[in-house]
Amino acid sequence: MLNKANVITALQTKLNLKLVYQKDTLRVAIISRNLDTKSSAGDKFETSREMAQIEITKIEAEILKTQQFIADLISKASQFIITDKGAFLISIPFGKLTVKNTEIFCISNTAPITKHLVNTKASVNFNYRGVEYNVSGVT
Repeated sequence: MLNKANVITALQTKLNLKLVYQKDTLRVAIISRNLDTKSSAGDKFETSREMAQIEITKIEAEILKTQQFIADLISKASQFIITDKGAFLISIPFGKLTVKNTEIFCISNTAPITKHLVNTKASVNFNYRGVEYNVSGVT
């Protein structure tokens, strides 16, 4: 059976893989920028290097965001709720995650549906945007 520990472990693994990919992408972008040689068209060279630097800055920001997600996942309290319409991990806003053939929606505590999910109990029903949810498990 799916539980909060399984979901958090799967999410952490996914985030760690994403971080490795981002760091590899950053390394390649830095190498590419540094190998860009100056040609007789000096402005073209400067524009090319500036575009590469903009891309590097974007990748660095994504790395910081992923690292913060990992830190938040480890350090902050989370709640795992199973409903008849799907499972929710209230922790970080990651989106959809599949664990053991079950889709889990990883959402932050500021997501609109969260106010219905937080501190709920099993066997409770609630209506969100015209859809009736029946809570079957909370951990």
